[in-house]
Parts: sequence; C-alpha cells; structure tokens
Amino acid sequence: MQEQPPPAPQPGTGLAFVPHWDWVAEKGLLPPATARAYRAAVSQILKIDDGWEDREVQGLDVDAHVSRFRDLSSLSPTSLSTYESRFRSALASYLGYLENSASHRPRGRRSTSRGDGKRLKAKGRGEPEAGPGEAAGPTSEAPTPAARLVVYPFPVRQDLFAELKLPADLSLDEALWLGRFLEAVARSDPGSSGA
Repeated sequence: MQEQPPPAPQPGTGLAFVPHWDWVAEKGLLPPATARAYRAAVSQILKIDDGWEDREVQGLDVDAHVSRFRDLSSLSPTSLSTYESRFRSALASYLGYLENSASHRPRGRRSTSRGDGKRLKAKGRGEPEAGPGEAAGPTSEAPTPAARLVVYPFPVRQDLFAELKLPADLSLDEALWLGRFLEAVARSDPGSSGA
C-alpha cells in the first residue's frame, strides 16, 4: 500500500508562509537569492514560538514578535535589522498574495529581456526571503557574477529601510567616499546646531 503524501499546509499559516518563498523562486517571480533571504528571515523569526506552524500570520503582532526575536537572538545588531526588514517585507508581500493570489506579483527585482536579446533589470512587486541555515546579511540581487553588486538593507529610521546596492568588493576608501557623499546630500535637521 502506498503512503499518502502529507496534506498541503493551510494558507495563511506559518507552515505555508515559509515554503511560499521556494515557490516564488521556482516560478521566477523573484531572484532565487532574494527569495532565499526572505525565507530564512521568515523561518528564523517565526520559529521562536512553539506551534509556529499553525499560527495565522494575518493577525501576527509583528512589532512584538520581532522584539522577542531580538531579545532571544545572538545575532549582531546589523543582522537583526536585516532579518527584521526582510521579515516585514516578506509578510507584506505574502499578505498581498493571500488577498489576491491570481494577480499578485512579489516586489523585487526580476530580469526581463528586451527584443534585441539584451537583459534589463525590471522592478516587480513582492518580497522573497532566504533558506534555513543561510547566514544573515546582504543578498546578492545580481543574476550574473559579472555585476557583483550586493544589496544591503539600511535602517534609515525606525520605520524606514533603504537599500544600498554596493560592489561585493567595496574598499575602505570607497566606503569613506560614500559616507562623505551621503553627508553632502543629507538635509540638516532644523533643530540641530550643525556639526
């Protein structure tokens, strides 16, 4: 007698949320590295609770959950910020998918080709994550090794993250130059006395 395959996880549960990013990568909706990065963040943050598999993600108190993850984790502050950013992006994307799976597209970068055969980068909609066991940190968004750019999430403010796309082999001089450039483009705070 053949064994029956396990039933599919209930949509909207933690057990469906984690492998969702494998499906996103398989369908080419996001670069595999981005999907793996989202998957890793979702998996690590959800698993701080017993029974995470059956937990409904739609009613999740994200701030409280992420705060508990920070308290229990031994990751560096930078890695914690990266995981939090990815988790929030992945959850927003997944909730959009649950609302309308037929037309939902994850936000992220997808490669598209023009009629002349040259490849372009196009922004899609949705978010991915990374696989279990992968190190926290930046994810490469480039589809070929020639690009060698890495995307770093950067917490600008408590509720705002930016992405810095930088060379994988960024030198110290280049990093210092980037810092000076950012100082030049920043607005000064009206309440500050200046540097």
